[in-house]
Amino acid sequence: MNTIKNLLLIVTVGALAASCSKATYRKTPGGMPYQLFASGDTQQVQVGNFIKVSITQKINDSVYFSTAGKLPVYMPVIAQSSPYDISEVWTKLHLGDSVVSTQMMDTFIKRMPPGQIPPQFKKGDRILTYVKILGIFTNDSAKSVDEEKVRTAFAQNEIQAVEAFVKSKNISTVKTPSGAFVEIINPGTGNLIDSGKYVSVNYTGTTFEGKKFDSNTDSAFNHVQPLSFTVGTGQMIKGFDEAMKFLKPGGSAKVYMPSMLGYGAAPPPGSTVIKPYENLIFEFTVTDVKDKAPETANTPGQPEQPHQ
Repeated sequence: MNTIKNLLLIVTVGALAASCSKATYRKTPGGMPYQLFASGDTQQVQVGNFIKVSITQKINDSVYFSTAGKLPVYMPVIAQSSPYDISEVWTKLHLGDSVVSTQMMDTFIKRMPPGQIPPQFKKGDRILTYVKILGIFTNDSAKSVDEEKVRTAFAQNEIQAVEAFVKSKNISTVKTPSGAFVEIINPGTGNLIDSGKYVSVNYTGTTFEGKKFDSNTDSAFNHVQPLSFTVGTGQMIKGFDEAMKFLKPGGSAKVYMPSMLGYGAAPPPGSTVIKPYENLIFEFTVTDVKDKAPETANTPGQPEQPHQ
C-alpha cells in the first residue's frame, strides 16, 4: 500500500499465540522493522492466495483499530507489495504465524505529498501493527465459504447480545426478519407500512450507552428536515428499514439494532461517536406515508442510512 489510508485497510488486531516460538527480528526490503513469531505450521502464504487475518493497530500506546472480538479481515495476496508496508512480508508467513511491525510516522511524512497524512497521525508517532494469520485459502470460493460462515456466526452472536440487552431492561419488543428488535411506542393508525411506500420520518440515533450520534430533530446536527425514503428498496440500513413495517402512519418506535444490520465495520464518514461493529438504537416517528415517491425524490445520491 502506498498511502496510510490503504495501510489501515489491511492492518488488523490479534493476540499473539502463546504457543509461538521465540520471535526473530528482521527488516523488510523497504526498511520496516518487524518481529516474526513462527507457529511451526508448514502451510505457507503464496501469491494468489487469500488470507484471513486478525489485526490490532496502535498509535504509540493507544489502540487505533482492532478486530479483537469482531470479524477478521480477508484479503488477496498479490505479487506487488509496497515499501515500508506489512504487504512485504505476506509470502514469508505460514498459517498461525504472528507479526509485530513498527512504522514511524516521520518516514511516511517524508514519502507522502503534503496534505495526505490523516489528521490522527502526527510527526513522531510510532505505529505498531499486530497481525496473525488465521487462515490461508487457495481460491476465492474457499475464502467466501469461510467468510460467510464467520459472518453468520458473528451476526447471530450480535442478535443474541441485543436480545439480552432489551430483556435486561424489561423492554417489550418484536423481532424483525433479520434480527433487529422494535419497541412500539405508538402503532399509528391505518394500514401497516409495506415495501414500496414512501415514508418521511423524524429520528434520533444513540449508542446503547446513550450517546447521541445523529438526529434530524436536533439542530446541533444541522439537518432538521424529515428523512424520506422508499421502504424495502435498500435505501436505508437494514435494521432501520425493516422496523418501518411494524408501524402505521403517525406511529413511533425504537429499534435496537445489531451492528450488522446497521453500519457494521464502517460507521458513517466523520462520525466520532459510533465505533466499528457498534450496536445502535434509533427512535423514530413516521410523519408521512405516500403510495410512491415523488418524481424528484429518487435521485442519485439518496442517502442510504439515517445519518446524513
